[in-house]
Amino acid sequence: MGSEIIIHQLLIFGVLMVIGAIGSHFGAIKDDVKDFLAHFIIDITLPCLIFSTFARIDSNPSLFINGLLVFVFTFLYLFIAFLIGSISSRLQGLSSESTSVHTLHTMFGNIVFLGYPLFDALFPGGIGIFYAAAYQLASNTITFTYGIYRLSAGQNKSGFKRLLNINTFALILGFGLIALNIKVPEFLTDALYGLGRATSPLSMVYIGALLMGLGLRQSVKSLSSYILSFNKLLMIPVLIGFIYLWFFKVVDINPSREAFIVLIMQMAMPCQTIVVVMSKRYGGNYQLAAGNLFVSTILSVATLPLIYFFLSWLLG
Repeated sequence: MGSEIIIHQLLIFGVLMVIGAIGSHFGAIKDDVKDFLAHFIIDITLPCLIFSTFARIDSNPSLFINGLLVFVFTFLYLFIAFLIGSISSRLQGLSSESTSVHTLHTMFGNIVFLGYPLFDALFPGGIGIFYAAAYQLASNTITFTYGIYRLSAGQNKSGFKRLLNINTFALILGFGLIALNIKVPEFLTDALYGLGRATSPLSMVYIGALLMGLGLRQSVKSLSSYILSFNKLLMIPVLIGFIYLWFFKVVDINPSREAFIVLIMQMAMPCQTIVVVMSKRYGGNYQLAAGNLFVSTILSVATLPLIYFFLSWLLG
């Protein structure tokens, strides 16, 4: 059933991405419109979705504990992915700029634009988004600190300031509502949730328009993008899935099925969009980053259902 939901949702995403690509190709979605969409999603619809989802969830200790597990074990995954990305870069003999992009794209996935809509469909009622938000909070901590430092070759060290944004505020406020069991007026949550639901279709249209405008003809010929996609979409999630499940059994930790699936599937998301943007801004290998994003996004249509099927089998 879960695999069918994922496939159905990915088909919907595909249609919306094609609409975005067509709009970009014919000039209806220009660069300034893409920038507007990105800011509108990140600064308006996404925080509305996060806060309203948290406000609608019934608080319980198990939910909070599982969210904390997702948060903590995201950091461990990022360290393992960093090691694998670094080794993979060295084996391929990549340049310094390409190594930074390869390593960061191994670590960071499209957990917002693709992850949130997917988990909202897979685990309705807010549970999927809650765990996805816990993962995002941990991932963003590294993205906007180490990620910027790495791509700027150590020249930009002010990344912590970027963590102080409306999404972080929405995440912390939402966690606070659940921890303190505070109820928000229904009219307010309904209004914010209605706006937040626009995150999914707008994100897919944005990705489609972004991919169309990246100039990918040369980028998709890079073998590095396909090696990265194999590592990120298949090898690492399968490896971490086995390791985490074994570790949880050894130390007698019992995360919920939903928390475990979200944690591992977030690792299997295609390459993160923001790495492409930061590569262009801070002098990284922008063309390689664009190719990574395109190749991994297309291949994820096949790999995400496979990862869900693997996790269902792994969890019995």
